[in-house]
Amino acid sequence: MQQFYQAGYNEGITVCGPPLNISIKSMCGITGIIALSGKQGNLAGPLKKMTDSLRHRGPDDEGFLLFTPQGAKIYAGEDTPAADTDMIYYPHEPITNALPLPAYLAFGHRRLSIVDLSYRGHQPMCDSSARYWIVYNGEVYNHHEVKEELKSLGFCFRSTTDTEVILYAYMQWGAQCLQRFNGMFAFAIYDAHDQTVFLARDRVGIKPLYYTLQNGYFLFASEMKAILQSGLYSAEVNHEGLWHNLSFGIAPRPMTCFKNIYALEQAHWMHITLQTGDIKKLRYWQLPTGHHDFNIPERQAAEMLEAAITQSVKYRLIADVEVGTFMSGGIDSTTISAIANKLHQGIKVFTLAFDKSISEYDELEEARENARINHLNHVVKMVGAKDILDDVEHIILNQEEPYHSIHPDYVISRLVAGHRIKVILNGLGPDELLAGYRYYTRFNVWKTVRRMKLLSILLPGGVSHYLDILKELADCSRIAEYYYVLFANFLDTQKRKLFAAPDAFESKTILSRLYNPENKQFSDALQELSYFDFMHFIGNHHVSRSDLNTMHFSIEARFPYLDHHVVELAFKLPPEYKIRNGVQKYLLQQVAGKYISPRSLTMRKRGFGLPVGRWMQHELQDFCLNNLNNLKKRGIFNPTRIDAVYKKAGPTDYYRAWHLVTVEQWLQKFID
Repeated sequence: MQQFYQAGYNEGITVCGPPLNISIKSMCGITGIIALSGKQGNLAGPLKKMTDSLRHRGPDDEGFLLFTPQGAKIYAGEDTPAADTDMIYYPHEPITNALPLPAYLAFGHRRLSIVDLSYRGHQPMCDSSARYWIVYNGEVYNHHEVKEELKSLGFCFRSTTDTEVILYAYMQWGAQCLQRFNGMFAFAIYDAHDQTVFLARDRVGIKPLYYTLQNGYFLFASEMKAILQSGLYSAEVNHEGLWHNLSFGIAPRPMTCFKNIYALEQAHWMHITLQTGDIKKLRYWQLPTGHHDFNIPERQAAEMLEAAITQSVKYRLIADVEVGTFMSGGIDSTTISAIANKLHQGIKVFTLAFDKSISEYDELEEARENARINHLNHVVKMVGAKDILDDVEHIILNQEEPYHSIHPDYVISRLVAGHRIKVILNGLGPDELLAGYRYYTRFNVWKTVRRMKLLSILLPGGVSHYLDILKELADCSRIAEYYYVLFANFLDTQKRKLFAAPDAFESKTILSRLYNPENKQFSDALQELSYFDFMHFIGNHHVSRSDLNTMHFSIEARFPYLDHHVVELAFKLPPEYKIRNGVQKYLLQQVAGKYISPRSLTMRKRGFGLPVGRWMQHELQDFCLNNLNNLKKRGIFNPTRIDAVYKKAGPTDYYRAWHLVTVEQWLQKFID
């Protein structure tokens, strides 16, 4: 591969030209259509529709690649900046000229330029021989180190992009290149010589990649909306995906709520051979389960955790544009903000605040105190119903699947975008990695006391919906089942009454079947719960919502706690470093105490939410009732059960009712 690269087949191309003295990094949207088994068609039109639908992911540049029987052809779009260059992968001909051409492969790209609009960062990008072509979305934070290794092997670079590093790393090491990357990514590389496509996704699943196979065409994209826009796929309901969605707020991957649209799973790569249509998929990274390192003294463990988090934050501050952070008043995001400010003084931190009538979500005083202690540049946004009402349908549409709440990332991302910040740090991760949720402490109670009359101590208050939970908990025999019961929005028993003609699906066992098919061994209950939290709650739910909401406003979200070195360390820590004497996230508390106020260390956990339940009873009441009435007419659900769910909805117990509202909106916007 290296010899092929160094040959420099194209005249006029400088193979070892001097790179620009800038760091070109970008968040993007990618699309592709691959014809299998010798098929070809007019792909430019569908590709353009798909790529246009992702403009919010990359408004700064766009590019298109088509492989026709005559070879590779590259095209520009309306947002492609003019450039006086003969670089082999920079287009000058408009994509409209390609509409009548038959092709067997088509790649599209939208670019959000974080640093520079230089033509050298344009995609689709190829090597100097034009054999290998890449479309890429993400950040490889250690690309400088990988680049130095590649340079020592004889590779020469035309840019400072991590895109080029990924491309050459694949040329040198094939699928094994993924082991060298530290970052978040989804990319596709076409080998024109072997006529194969290699697709890959990062270890956590932060950057999305969806695909479908339709009439001999393999379509992929960063968002499901792009596949729907292609015209090659007709939207249909995946009834199993919808069944599980009503339990988990998202269909557990790889399935989605759309029939025949799938997600490439986290930490997986896929290899496609065009001529035969063969598709191979493999997992390249696993969580380290089954053992703990009990030999690490507490002080050393705290130092190791602090060092890993600090290095991760340092990586994620690499940018030549302003970087900000999301910051509540709790320890997770505040610790990240404080460390980031220590490394880069004056960083802007963003906090949502609520008035006293909805103070259960408000952490403003704690956030202000931490901002004062750490000399942070604190930006506060007071949120009211109007901030949501004017945009509520668009917020629901942006989620791509029904969801049981309104995600606050949408609101705070709009605030960040108003300050012209393109990169934001997010404090997601410690609750799942270090036992921060209530069900981590309640597990031992459930395990030792299984009698119905005592199970009520597990419940967060009230019994209207929780009588069903009591029955389910009494029947649980495995940790994964316990996790499902306390996580599920709708239980299987409730859905069988809700659906007019329920299918034989079962959410109670789906997480084990999808995420632990090999029956992995765990050291203890905490590790197993953390495993399902990582695979499902983080990799399936959290990062998906964050990506959709931040990228909607052309913002790149980075997650310091989800660096795979931090994750692997967390899974090796003994359980007493996670929970001690009732203190959860114990070791992180030891680290955070150096950076944040004592008040934040002892505050009651509130979570990052919005008062949707209150709004449903007032400002959003008509919207909810209209949607639920329309849903009752579809014949999918039992109308009396819809009424019963809505009747029980209250300020804090609104999730099931709002979930059904979004089902109707999803059906209207995507399926109808």
